[in-house]
Amino acid sequence: MHEVIMPKLGLTMETGVIEKWHKKEGDKVEAGEVLFEVMTDKVSLEVEAYHSGILRKILRNEGEEVPVTEVIAYIGEPDEEIPESLGTQAKTAQTAQAAQADQTIQPAQQPVQQAAAEKDAGKESVVLEENLANLKDIKISPLARNLAKAKGVDITKIKGTGPQGRIVREDVENYIAQMQQAQTFDFAQKTEVQGTQKLTELKQADKLSEIDILEKALKESDVEERIKISPLARNLAKELGIDYKKEPIKGTGPGGRIVKEDILAYAEAKKTAAVQMQAVQAAQTTQTAQAQQFVQAAPTIQPGLQAAKILQYQEYNKIVGKPPAVKSTVPLKGMRKVIAERLTYSKQNIPHIIPTVVMDVTSLILLREKIKDKVLSVYGVKLTYTDFIIKASAITLAEQPVINASLQDGNHIIYEDVNVGLAVSVKEGLIVPTIYNADKLSLFDISRIRTELIEKANASKLTLEEISNGTFTISNLGMYGIRTFTAIINPPQGAILMVGEIYKAPVVIDDKIEVRSQMEVSIAVDHRIIDGAYAAKYLARLREIIENPELMLI
Repeated sequence: MHEVIMPKLGLTMETGVIEKWHKKEGDKVEAGEVLFEVMTDKVSLEVEAYHSGILRKILRNEGEEVPVTEVIAYIGEPDEEIPESLGTQAKTAQTAQAAQADQTIQPAQQPVQQAAAEKDAGKESVVLEENLANLKDIKISPLARNLAKAKGVDITKIKGTGPQGRIVREDVENYIAQMQQAQTFDFAQKTEVQGTQKLTELKQADKLSEIDILEKALKESDVEERIKISPLARNLAKELGIDYKKEPIKGTGPGGRIVKEDILAYAEAKKTAAVQMQAVQAAQTTQTAQAQQFVQAAPTIQPGLQAAKILQYQEYNKIVGKPPAVKSTVPLKGMRKVIAERLTYSKQNIPHIIPTVVMDVTSLILLREKIKDKVLSVYGVKLTYTDFIIKASAITLAEQPVINASLQDGNHIIYEDVNVGLAVSVKEGLIVPTIYNADKLSLFDISRIRTELIEKANASKLTLEEISNGTFTISNLGMYGIRTFTAIINPPQGAILMVGEIYKAPVVIDDKIEVRSQMEVSIAVDHRIIDGAYAAKYLARLREIIENPELMLI
């Protein structure tokens, strides 16, 4: 029996959403045949089967978000036994642990258990000292290492489930959850002796029967079991003073599990509601004053008009102070979540400097009009102004590599390859496909490649290679009538070019006023590695090429 797992299709990929199964249970599958489609944090990709056989069991359905390396299906022979799924095994283990916790532990057993625990603790300290010497050999993701460090977790005790046994974030969270369960179990043992005394106190204080008290205690202890919440979300809720057991927090994780983002969203909504309530109270105070003024002025208004005005006030007052109606609420995920994280990082950590230049594109327009039909007939592509801008930018980057740079892990990197990324707006958000070695391509090859990449982007068919390894990005909003704007650098790159619309304006040429076509272009650079003078020189050379477009045909 062969396992089908959620593949790790990129360095930043931690989960994938199954978009579509191309086979159903019982279908025959050939190795190399497309088995399912998965949406990563960037693109939608087709995943091929590695083995031939019958698709015996599908464990995760379309639309489900699945951690990488988790088993999602089985391929085998028709009569081969289907293994128990990992999820079922985990559930069985939890059930067994819960059953063990429900058993009554006699007080006389406590000294023996305490001695055993102290003995085990001594053994664990010896093992810990031995494992600390080998910490460097443990494979663990940076995110998992930071989480373990923040929570004081010994990573030598964690078994990795990632590729080649690598410890990932989920392994640390699961370990923390297991430790918390164990602590809860120990606490139950220690408080068992005090049970009778506590029961008597409750009966005296609340005048409840013994059965009522036990039922109340059981109900309170069951609340946390019914609520699925990640350890990270539980700790965050505690820090923010949010009682997730009582407050209506909707979990968006697997199986309705409450995750960190749910706690943050609830806290923000709660804060917003408080602000809105203050606004409502202020509005009600204002309404009262206005109503009093209206009533005082009412006798001077004609009777019919007065009644109409009163009716208008009554109808309006029904909606004043009400919170705005919400059309939709969805958690950030997939591409949108990655965009939010990357650009927030960029804005908070990269100091931007943004010079702007005005270019005369009259000659560029004339050249394009002269050759566009010929290019369409020979190359089968529509030559656009964006193609000229990509080509000119690439030429300038090759001449001034200081702009074709990046700052990563404290290292100032200057790239030899000029890989230009083009920001493309798609339904899911924004994606940046890459044109490799753009400085070495002809204008017409750039046009053809750009057309293919945009078509694939709109169809969610870009490969990881086609959205990776960019060294510079161009964002063009000219087609939307935007004259100038500021963009955020796409990390880890060091610069982004911003292109506005083409417009006509009067300019002075040889002491005469002429109407010329112009375009405003800006560049945002990472001021940690690129000075403003270098950015200005880049724009000056770019303007020279754009205003003399024949240079791009050489």
